[in-house]
Order: sequence, then C-alpha cells, then structure tokens
Amino acid sequence: MKKLSPWTLSLIPLAMFGFGFALIPLYDIFCEVTGLNGKNYTVMEGGLTGDEVNSESIQTATLSFLADANSRDVWNFNPEMNSLTLEAGKLVTTYYELTNNQDKAVVIQAVPSVAPGKWAEYLVKIECFCFTQQVIEANSSVRLPLQVTLSAKAPEVVNHLSLSYRIYQTENVTSL
Repeated sequence: MKKLSPWTLSLIPLAMFGFGFALIPLYDIFCEVTGLNGKNYTVMEGGLTGDEVNSESIQTATLSFLADANSRDVWNFNPEMNSLTLEAGKLVTTYYELTNNQDKAVVIQAVPSVAPGKWAEYLVKIECFCFTQQVIEANSSVRLPLQVTLSAKAPEVVNHLSLSYRIYQTENVTSL
C-alpha cells in the first residue's frame, strides 16, 4: 500500500471543507429546480396591494392540497379541503389538521413542496405552520393555519398548483 504524503493528506480536509461549503448553494439550486422545500417562493412584506392585480382579468388557479405524515401509525395529518381556487392578490386561509395518537407530546416540523416547481414562485405563503416547529400534545388534535395567495405576476398559463406537506418529528417535548 502506497503511503500518502503530508501534502496530499492536508488536501483531503480542505477538499471536504470546500464541498461542505458548496452544499448550501447547491441545495438552493436543487430546491429552485425541483420546487422541494418551498424554497423558490417569495413572501412580500406587507402583503399584496390592489395595484398589483390587473382589474380587467383576474388570474385564477386551482390549488390542490396534499399531506403526508412521516409516520402514519402515530399521526393523522389531513388538509381541511382537497383544493380551492386562488385569485391573484386575494388572501385565502385554510387549515391542515394533525392528530397525535401517541401518549407523549411531540415537536414536529412540516416541510412544504410545490408542484410544478417552475410555477412555485407564484404561490405566496403569508402565514404557514411550516415556518416554525409545532408542539403537539399527547392524544390531541390541532388545526394548523395556512394563508396563501396567487402572485399578481403569475402568467395565465399558471392554472393549477399542488401544495404538499410532509411532517417529521423533530424531538420529544420532554427533551426540551
């Protein structure tokens, strides 16, 4: 077996550091291309104003809701509605319901995904339970709010979007 020189050995940690440093922009590019993790939408400060909506023809799109609990045997996770119609600039509030069937409280994190990914930037989430971790008490149900709108900049071809959430348990409340 050939021995590695000290120079070669010192390059290995530098290459590992460089790769780790490059992962963040690579992940952002991956999310932008695929629409995973909701990374390619922009929340506008102050919401939308009526000036941003073309009054002659209001753009609409159907928004479908999907839910996936990482562990279906301990949680029930469902959207309040299967779909709704969004109008550009008009805020819509809906809810997802999560039931914790365990005998212990848990902390969960929801991870969003918008499809098709190239249209994800036109779905604007103003309030979302995915922005923060949620504490779900033992054997209880909670309604998780979601407030969205269709961007006034959405082209007419944007007529159907799917918003999917997957939840993961991050830790037990007793370990906080």
